[in-house]
Amino acid sequence: MKRILIIALLGALAATTYAQIPTPPDPSCAYCGVNLKKGEAHKSSCPYYEAPKEEESSSSSSSHLKDYTPMPGMSSVEYTLIYEVGVNGKKPCSHCLSLIHHPWCEIINMQKWAKEYRAKAENASSEAERKRALWDYKRMVDNLKLFINLNYTLEDSKPLPEVSPAPASYQHLSSVDIKGNYDKKLGYGNWATAYGKTFPNGEEQWVLYDSDGQEVGQFSKVEPASVPSGLDVFLVRDFNGKWGVYNAGGYAIVKPEYESVKVVVAQQGNETHEFYDVTLRDDRGVLRHGIINGAIASVENQTIPCACDRIELIDRSPSNRGVLAKFTIDGNMGILDADSGDVLIQPGYSHVNTYFTPKGMYFIVGDGTQFGAFYAETMEEVVSPTDGNTLDQVRNTIDQRDR
Repeated sequence: MKRILIIALLGALAATTYAQIPTPPDPSCAYCGVNLKKGEAHKSSCPYYEAPKEEESSSSSSSHLKDYTPMPGMSSVEYTLIYEVGVNGKKPCSHCLSLIHHPWCEIINMQKWAKEYRAKAENASSEAERKRALWDYKRMVDNLKLFINLNYTLEDSKPLPEVSPAPASYQHLSSVDIKGNYDKKLGYGNWATAYGKTFPNGEEQWVLYDSDGQEVGQFSKVEPASVPSGLDVFLVRDFNGKWGVYNAGGYAIVKPEYESVKVVVAQQGNETHEFYDVTLRDDRGVLRHGIINGAIASVENQTIPCACDRIELIDRSPSNRGVLAKFTIDGNMGILDADSGDVLIQPGYSHVNTYFTPKGMYFIVGDGTQFGAFYAETMEEVVSPTDGNTLDQVRNTIDQRDR
């Protein structure tokens, strides 16, 4: 239940945080592939294609424009509130995923172009110019309707390239062939052992055996990694390009299903704690980080879901807590307990740094103009982040508190 609550909290924070989302590829029509951003006309085979038609006389152009409803069943007022100046605070835009449209959002651009064509039609100096502008206006609004109705997001654009499977040139090798022809070998004494074969094209094929000599599996890459617990681990990559971790006995600690995995450690008192920073791609194709607790052998314990831009473990965490971590979601920083995944300081700051005194550890937080502080032992707010204090004032308050 705790994990579900954490995932829901991080998801909600990511959805409601104003962020600089990478500029997506140009949107295209789902049927004929024309560039909607450039206002290209749909191809004749497209169900949205509409050739220029003879329109009513210029005297009726204004009424025609007023009667043209941009979205079925939606008034012009609702249209303006929802698609022109954000989404009225109810839900994120289907394209830029923000409660307030980003400047690059194509819904905003299409609105602008539609307005320009409409104004051109209303102020046309000739009937031919009016007809063309009116047709362009209707085409742009139709594109906008298509854009919104399809709930366009980055996943509708060009998909990420798939990782190719292992080349046929070495897929046929058996475990016996690899072990009998290996040019790389990794092992930890009498524990698990990995044998690797390198091919002329630089690709590799590995087979991993557990401490009993039983085959665990074949991989496209196996690398050694040191961990504080003593028995080092194997970082493995399967033939789909996904990474995982096996311990020295040859048992899976982290399943090979992540885009990347690396060992991260933090010091707490006289103890060193190990974790695995893992990444997955979100719906927009952006890599998001999570944390797996490496202290529990053979069990994947993902205490922090893959929903963060970045996670940084904090050395010298208070002994009465788990290892603490600074995390970032869409540019906003907060503090988590890496052992439990509990959110201790909600993400909402551009500045989160540790500050040590002879009596303890503090987190100084702020937005760059005003700052506050939390006592790390209890997470008590000792200086409000909204009281207008400068960084020096916060430090002085902490120093006087700990005299």
